[in-house]
Amino acid sequence: MKKYFINFWLWWYVIEAGQVARNLINMWSFTLGYFNVVPMARNLFVPLYQDYSAIGYAISFPIRLIWITVGSIMQLFVTVPLLLLFLMYLVLPLIPVFQLLRYLSNAIT
Repeated sequence: MKKYFINFWLWWYVIEAGQVARNLINMWSFTLGYFNVVPMARNLFVPLYQDYSAIGYAISFPIRLIWITVGSIMQLFVTVPLLLLFLMYLVLPLIPVFQLLRYLSNAIT
């Protein structure tokens, strides 16, 4: 029984937590690429569609700035739930242990 108990914790926190973290990072990376924030930030001062006139510069800067702002806000809306989901995954097997300890402490007193 002791071997299975230790194996469960090793499996949950070492093997499965790594896979869950990779899946969540893949989802986060997909949304980062989907919102296209990094290329827009990298090319903030480059005009859209290679229009190097004054109007091209004047139009592209606000468009890219709005794109970066909205994309960053959307990415934040994706990041927070993914972090909470991972923390919930880490805490999930500890809930029965805490309940057992609480029960035992109430039974003793």
